[in-house]
Amino acid sequence: MEEKVKKTLVDDIVGQAVEQPTAEEKAAQKRREQLDALRIMSGTEVPPEQPTLTVDGVGVFAREDIHAIKGKQKCGKTTALKVCLAAWMNQRQFRVESPLEQPRVLYLDTEQKQSDVKLIVTDVMQMTGREAEYVDTHLAVYALRKRDFQLLLDDLRLLIQDYGPDVVIIDGIVEFVASFNDESMAKQLIHELLCIAEERHCAIVCVLHTNKADDDHNMRGHLGTMLAQKAGTVLECKKMDTVITVTCGDARHQEMPDWSIMFTAEGYIVDADEQRQQQLEKRRQDLALRRQEASQQKLKERLDYALLCIRDNGGSMSRKQLTEILCKKFELTRQTVSAFISQCIKEKTLLEVNGFIHASEDTALAF
Repeated sequence: MEEKVKKTLVDDIVGQAVEQPTAEEKAAQKRREQLDALRIMSGTEVPPEQPTLTVDGVGVFAREDIHAIKGKQKCGKTTALKVCLAAWMNQRQFRVESPLEQPRVLYLDTEQKQSDVKLIVTDVMQMTGREAEYVDTHLAVYALRKRDFQLLLDDLRLLIQDYGPDVVIIDGIVEFVASFNDESMAKQLIHELLCIAEERHCAIVCVLHTNKADDDHNMRGHLGTMLAQKAGTVLECKKMDTVITVTCGDARHQEMPDWSIMFTAEGYIVDADEQRQQQLEKRRQDLALRRQEASQQKLKERLDYALLCIRDNGGSMSRKQLTEILCKKFELTRQTVSAFISQCIKEKTLLEVNGFIHASEDTALAF
């Protein structure tokens, strides 16, 4: 009897052990729970985006997301950011507005020397009229050019933990990696920034140069590719003469309207939307003039050749023959050449008599 009881106890213990989930099963169950928490269903309540800035009512730089500002070297990226900072500090700067009250902005500059980084603070004070105490309380600017790239991500985490910002600006995100062409490092960094933005309920804005070719507006390397893929908003700064224009060519939702700024002779940043419109109008006029000149040059080439053919043919040529010659020479359709000859006749640079084309007296003498 005692042996039977012992056997039963052993069987129970073995059975319980067999029924216990393995480490692999526990890990799988934990993953299921994590994925369940991420499932979006018809009844899932998702809070609306919270933009930290708006331009003409269109929101940009939403919380819990990463964003980008791109552009060529020395094209005004930091200047555009100063306008954004002024809007955060004062709730409005030019057409850029902020819904944030008592904001906290963390600005990390990894490229400029301290004297240039200091200008960020002094320029924001000048634009907003805010006193030093207010700006120093709501804007924390760090010059991190000397920090090794291996330290920067941990620096960022620590500063966010201590400061609790609404917005983080990383002016020079390329310094966070050993190489912007390292695909693995780029993926890891962008993933880390996304996680930080969500966990800390802040917007993270990364500044990165575009490729050097004038017509290439892509951000540099694998880092630029990953940032473009994940960013909620990508703004681009372009400089024409003295005017810096900020555009939005890549946004998950509505694209921000363009806005422009420039420096005065005294070095102050001012609104330049009117100057930009003047530039665009001048460009349109110049383009129209160039097209007109090109068109006139084409017409002159065709007329000169037609006059040459008429002269070499004894001073006249049938319209049909001239049309065929011009079609072949300039690779044009009969309709186009016929319209050209009719225009020349109307303008009296050519004459038509009984189906034959002659040079007019003026063009014959000039030719």
